[in-house]
Parts: sequence; structure tokens; C-alpha cells
Amino acid sequence: MAKFDYSAYYRRLQEIKKMQMPAESVCWTEQYDRPGRSYDVVLYLGCNILRTPDVAADVVGVFRALGLDFIAVAGVQFCCGITWDRAGDIAKGSTISDLTIDRLGSYKPGVVVHWCPSCDVHFSDVVTGRDAKTIPFDVTDAAAFLADLSRRGKIPWRHPISGRAVLHCHVGREDHPAGQRRAHADEENVSYLVSQIQGLQFRGVVRAPAEYDYDCGPGSLRIERERWLAIRDEQIAAARRLDADTLVTVSHACQREWCDISDLIVRNYISLVAESIGCARNYESDSLGRLKRSDNPDTLVESTRAAWTSNGLSEEQARAIARKYSWSNKAPRTSSP
Repeated sequence: MAKFDYSAYYRRLQEIKKMQMPAESVCWTEQYDRPGRSYDVVLYLGCNILRTPDVAADVVGVFRALGLDFIAVAGVQFCCGITWDRAGDIAKGSTISDLTIDRLGSYKPGVVVHWCPSCDVHFSDVVTGRDAKTIPFDVTDAAAFLADLSRRGKIPWRHPISGRAVLHCHVGREDHPAGQRRAHADEENVSYLVSQIQGLQFRGVVRAPAEYDYDCGPGSLRIERERWLAIRDEQIAAARRLDADTLVTVSHACQREWCDISDLIVRNYISLVAESIGCARNYESDSLGRLKRSDNPDTLVESTRAAWTSNGLSEEQARAIARKYSWSNKAPRTSSP
């Protein structure tokens, strides 16, 4: 079996990010430096969110708008270790986890807020589970954290958003308690947050089958692509039966795997929260969806020129990236954005 190409994996995250997000709009830390002070909150974004960098920026925008004392971190220097663990490099994955825990702990946070479900589940399944390590800080997840703030009246829901929304959510595999826990909590907390947005009619939830696990990241890797897309079509039809015009995703992986559809408006919940509390953007929302709906590499390059030039890419490099990945939803997950 071929050894997993970690360099190519993390290079893909950066290349796809640079095609979408202007350099000046990157509002999180990817290069670790020993901090000079403590923070109330560390917003732990994970790695794969960089493929949907507008989602990452919206999370940071919400935390800023709420006046929180926090630092946001993302990328390979803060990897939870799951990439190595999944590839069978158990010892290396454990070392990566230890390093990240040390880095997160160096901020002396009151709480570390996980955005990524896979990081959260990996901490439960592997770091504190299989490896029986102790985490020297409190941990929660973004949806739970924000739902708690809202219930305490600390989120200013100022701006109405029109539409009829359903939530795409997960239940987790039957043999995966940590995935079930995260999926159940996400459904409860994100449903609550979406229901608080003025003007948005919340029509209910459409649950993915158990084999999709806790979000569309692991599910899209395990299930044969044509079957995965057929199940997705069934869920789109279920959302339509609820008279929805907007499908709300929980995680960046779900947003990535649904954003190309044209049957419904697909929005991550954090993007709706950001708009509802008045966050301003200097970057394109749902940029990946637009790119995945494009079938012309030349158009893709031209429409992203402001982003890739600000990131120091030449036109030749941008064209190489546009041709390197299979942007359509029919692509195997190994080559798709």
C-alpha cells in the first residue's frame, strides 16, 4: 500500500484556500509562536476548514463581534493528529496530538472551543480514549458554546434573514458513540441557533443515514461516490418536501460536500449567524460553491484573481491549481476540493 502523502494533503488545503481567500482577510493564526499572554478562549478551527476559508472567517467574525477575548488557530501546526492516525502512523499521530495540546495549553485558555467535529471526536476516541491522555484545559464545541451564549441573552440577533430553512444533520454510526454524541449535540444546538434568527422560518431537520457518521467528511470517504450522491439527492428531495429554500449545514465538511447543488441555497449555520448579528465581510461568502459549479478552469482563474494574486501566486500557478483538482461533484474525494 502506498504511503500517505502528507505534503500533498496539506498543500491542497493551502492551494484551495489561496484561490478563495484574499491574504488580508485571513484572520486566524497558522504559524505558532509562544504567546506573550493568556486568552479566555482558544478557537480551534482545525485543518480541513481551510478548504472553505469563508466559513473559517465567519467563525472568527462572530467571535469578534461578540467581544470575546480569544485567539483563533488553524492548519497543520495545530493538527489534532487524525490525519496520521487514519493513515496508520499511530506513533506519529500521537506525537502530533501531544504537540498540539502543548500549543493550545500555552495560551492558558479558560476553554478551547473546537470548530471541527473530527478534531473533537479524535480527542474523545483517541487522545483521551485510546491513549488515555489528560487534556489540561476545558473543551467544548462552537455550536454548544454559541447556543449557551444565546440562551444567556449574549448574542444580539439584530438583522432578519428571509427564507425557509431545514437543517442537514447527522446521527452517527451505531458503533461510534463519540460520533453519535457529537451529532446529537450538533442537531440540538444548531437547531436552536437557527431558530433564533429573525425572519428565517425553521422547517425542521433532514437526518443523514447512520453510515454518514457524524458529518460528511468521514462519510464521503467511506461510501462509494455514486451511492453517496444518490443519498444526497434523496435528502434534497426530503428538504423540498418541507418547502425549504435553504439547506443549513453544521460543519465545513458538510458545506464542502453540499455547496455545489443548485436545488437549494446551501449555507453553513455560522454564516447565517454572522449575517444575523451584523458581521461585515471583505471576502466572498460560499466561494467554494461557486467554484464547484463552474466547469471552466479559465473562468475559475479569472474570477479568483484578486484572491490568488494577494497570496503571491502567479497566473501560471493559479492555472495549474485550477487544473490540478476535479472541482465537479462527480470527482473522487481524493482529488476534489
